[in-house]
Amino acid sequence: MNKKRNNERVAQNKLFKKLFEEILRRINGKHCNYNITGIEIKLRRNQRLMTLAELAEDICSISYLCKVEQSQIKPSLMSLNDICVKLGISDETLEALMSLEGALKDLVRAYFEKDSQTIQKIYQSGIGLENYRYKIIQYVYNVFEKEHEKASEIGRSLINLTNVLSEEDLTVFSVFYTIENFNFLDGKEIYKELECILKMPTLDDSIVYLIKILKVKCLFVMNSSLLIKEIEELSNEFLKIARFDLIEDIRYIEALYFLFNKEFDAFDNIKKILSLKLYIKNLDLYEKFIKNEKINNKDLVGVGDFAFALGTAKNDLDKALEFIGQSKECNDYVEFDSSMIEYSSLKGADEKYNFIAFNVLPSLKLSNNKLVANYYKEELKELTKETNKYKLYFQFCMEMNV
Repeated sequence: MNKKRNNERVAQNKLFKKLFEEILRRINGKHCNYNITGIEIKLRRNQRLMTLAELAEDICSISYLCKVEQSQIKPSLMSLNDICVKLGISDETLEALMSLEGALKDLVRAYFEKDSQTIQKIYQSGIGLENYRYKIIQYVYNVFEKEHEKASEIGRSLINLTNVLSEEDLTVFSVFYTIENFNFLDGKEIYKELECILKMPTLDDSIVYLIKILKVKCLFVMNSSLLIKEIEELSNEFLKIARFDLIEDIRYIEALYFLFNKEFDAFDNIKKILSLKLYIKNLDLYEKFIKNEKINNKDLVGVGDFAFALGTAKNDLDKALEFIGQSKECNDYVEFDSSMIEYSSLKGADEKYNFIAFNVLPSLKLSNNKLVANYYKEELKELTKETNKYKLYFQFCMEMNV
């Protein structure tokens, strides 16, 4: 399981680096926006195996059409209509194409508002279009529906198109790519990317809020004390727009932060103000896990998928791994690293020591999750007392900088 996840992390980090490089190019002004109409025309022409000359015949000059496809000029309505007729693009398709920019903005707002009906409607309205903007709509839709395999496939194809995306489209794709692949990426690198995205022009409030939520998650895995200040400020912003559900989400992350750092009084204070039963049940189970207390079957009732797998692993690792492998929530965990599921099933000190050496350390070097690293550091401290093996403890502390 850990080897497969590490391979996924390596692959996703390569794609993320390519995406991040494109964002930096845009901020430095090394890009000229492309027009989606020109891209769609070129795509349709290539699909029909038509040359520029064949499409331009009786409509316009070849050089004019070339400039339209490269978005150097905006076609006249008459020329655009003739081109669309020749390519078999209906008026309905053209109208849908021209409205995609607004549709993408509406989709981001619907995602932020958790409006599944609007998301479904926008997704359905573009079926049949093959341009990159509708691909982004498909991507966001699959992220929302937790269709991770489909999202991954679309995401890989969009990474190869980043140089032709407009600033707005690149921003949306970058944010949702980060949401989808958060647990496969380096939190510190994500944080740097998010800071860059915030410099992009014409950011809608919804996308800004999504970025700020991601920054909170990054500060969490970085184990940064700045998390508390960021959550306080963001909670006040969400209070102004009456998004109490999002306040609950980020307070849950704050509770986990205190729990991981064994600040139990602060943890209890945050847990008391939470109202979502799922979060409360999760936190109760995680508290037992952190304190190495026995987890009973009743503790598993009403918890999330990851908490269930973590609690089940101690008695039945195969069942826990099978359950987590089938879960659609596998990309959504912020609280723990997947290695903890297997680790919790181990009994002997030597077994745990070797698992940290050969499974955990390589994985954490890729994810750079300081919070999880601190957990294993404390585990190693206790294991060192039992085994009298000091080398790994110092190596772990040095390589993870904890």
